[in-house]
Amino acid sequence: MTFYHFFNLLKSHKLPLLIAIALMVAESLVSLSVPWFAGKFSESILNGNTIFNLTYIQIALLWLSLFVLQAFLRFLSTYRVNFIGAKMLTELSCRLYDHIQLLPVKYFSNTKKGETLALLSNDVTIISYFLSGVLTGLVPATLILCGALILMASINTTITLIIMLMVPAFFIVLKLLGRGIRPISEHLVQRQADSVAIASENLSIIKLVKAFSREKTESNRFKANAHEIQQLRKKQLKIQAILSPVIQLLVSTGVLVVVVVSAIHYQSGSLTIPDLITLLMYGLLFARPMSSLANLYGQAQQALGASHRLNKVFSISPEPDSYSHDTIDGNSSSSNDDFYGLISFKDVEFSYDTNEPLLKDININIYPNQTVVILGSNGTGKSTLLHLLVRFVEPAAGQITIGNKLLNNFKLSDLRSNIGLVSQDIALCNGTVADNIAFGYPQASFNEIEQAAKKAGAHKFISELDSGYQTQVGENGILLSGGQRQRISFARALMTDPAILLLDEPTSMIDHEARSDFKQSFNEVLKNKTVIMVSHEQGLAEIADQVFVVKNNQLIQTTSTKGSVT
Repeated sequence: MTFYHFFNLLKSHKLPLLIAIALMVAESLVSLSVPWFAGKFSESILNGNTIFNLTYIQIALLWLSLFVLQAFLRFLSTYRVNFIGAKMLTELSCRLYDHIQLLPVKYFSNTKKGETLALLSNDVTIISYFLSGVLTGLVPATLILCGALILMASINTTITLIIMLMVPAFFIVLKLLGRGIRPISEHLVQRQADSVAIASENLSIIKLVKAFSREKTESNRFKANAHEIQQLRKKQLKIQAILSPVIQLLVSTGVLVVVVVSAIHYQSGSLTIPDLITLLMYGLLFARPMSSLANLYGQAQQALGASHRLNKVFSISPEPDSYSHDTIDGNSSSSNDDFYGLISFKDVEFSYDTNEPLLKDININIYPNQTVVILGSNGTGKSTLLHLLVRFVEPAAGQITIGNKLLNNFKLSDLRSNIGLVSQDIALCNGTVADNIAFGYPQASFNEIEQAAKKAGAHKFISELDSGYQTQVGENGILLSGGQRQRISFARALMTDPAILLLDEPTSMIDHEARSDFKQSFNEVLKNKTVIMVSHEQGLAEIADQVFVVKNNQLIQTTSTKGSVT
């Protein structure tokens, strides 16, 4: 998507925009008639002539009615343009949010949360305002510009030429003085995004910050960024402070030049007082669209910058729902029964860094209803094996199949709804315990939620909470202990009754007694499911049909306590 593709947003608002532009054109025509009436009114007072056989009072009332009509038209056009801008902002922000949600997990791993929030809040606003407000205003601005020039020239060409030359010169000076604002503004936006990112990150890991007494360190990091923002604002404010007196000086000088030249023409008899009044009012009217056009460059550059940042995100391909429609056996249809078949890794390789393979030559078969435990130390790729199955990441080589069907032939929604993942990095939404258990199945009844909690061994502690299943867990479950969060996460995975269950360090956050309970109830709770657990706890081998150890980037099979070796 390029900047010009954003113009597609205007298509769905074509009629409202045309109406708004028509209102602005009508308001411009009224604005052009006001100086003419001012001249005629002053002429009628000085010379005793009237227009359209109207009295002074009638002319004044007609003039006043033009002011009222002008104000009313401006209200209608401003409201319509702003409302169209608000609708475009909603559409663009929703479109961006939908696209971001579909991006691969890698994007979120490599991008600061604050940068994404800045895109959703700042950049979409800039684009929407530019398309709805700035561009649509060019039509009436051009009309006033041309109309004012023609009408001024019909009165006195010399003064018109002076005004024509002075107004652009005026904005050129402003442009030269203000060109330093743009790079400062860009740095300021970036630093503000960094500030949001720092705050967002620290608030999401506040327990970790407190546990290691990093409050002062993180505070200093935030302050350093805040002081940098302050210095950028200081430079920006200094330029703006210079602009104000320079503007006043230039305007005053311009008015003085026009008055002197007008006085000379008046003394020579080539210009009357009514013409002078009309000319000066058209000169002021001429300055308004020139101001809009002068600001257009800066606004366009800002919009181009925002579009560039948005394009970078839109250019990232979302997760493919399905790569192809062919399967190994030629059958393109899929059903839930497919997930009860054999899970096979064939010559699978994966690496985050091309120079350092994390997994290589992975060849294992996991049979239906088997429990497989994969042991290994941290950083050996155990969790990555699970992420490959739910397609958070894709293998660099090899094939993964379920039920003799390539993994990438399943629709992602089907794949992930039939595979329950209990991650080591537990994420809970800011809601009730019941909301979190039913997160993947929001239509669940209370009885279904309760049954899932009982299977996960969470019902007892939930019942002891102040509000039971209606207890608020806080952002990311901050009001619960690690073990409680893990149990709720387990219940959430069981809620959808998946055919395959992936458990990442399932006993890492629970005590010894709870671990014993987990092992005892495991076979009953997870019967008729294919379970893959990754852990560093050797004791889990007792409940496994197959046990593998990650060693030298490969999976080595060992004999489980159950004694079954495939």
